[in-house]
Amino acid sequence: MKITYLLSTVFALSFFSATMVNAGEHEIPTAPDEYLKMENPYAGEADEDLLKSAGKLYKRKCKKCHGSKGDGKGSSAADLEIKPPDFTEPGYLAGIKDGQLYWVLLKGGSEEAEMEAYGPGTDANISEDDLWKLVTYIRVNFSK
Repeated sequence: MKITYLLSTVFALSFFSATMVNAGEHEIPTAPDEYLKMENPYAGEADEDLLKSAGKLYKRKCKKCHGSKGDGKGSSAADLEIKPPDFTEPGYLAGIKDGQLYWVLLKGGSEEAEMEAYGPGTDANISEDDLWKLVTYIRVNFSK
């Protein structure tokens, strides 16, 4: 009887733990094909001026959640239920197309992730050109 109770308790605790871990996981929605096919007009052309202006934009709009190092440990990240991704994790950005990054900046993340849209017509109202520069900045500074 004691073994049955012990095994039942262990099983219940493992099930509860697994459920909690899965509940906290979040998958970024995939951009529509038309965005995934887009090419970054600044890919391979990131000069010092572009990176400097995009860096200022990153600091104003992204740093508070994604951190100055792109590690997802910004000052506001602790308050978020769904944590920002760590751009510096080896291979993370390699698996994401520029069009995907652009789409998330343009349209915002999922509702649960609390990332607002930054594109034209939003409160941030960042131009499409500047969004591409921001994608370039993220790619150049945080890819590992």
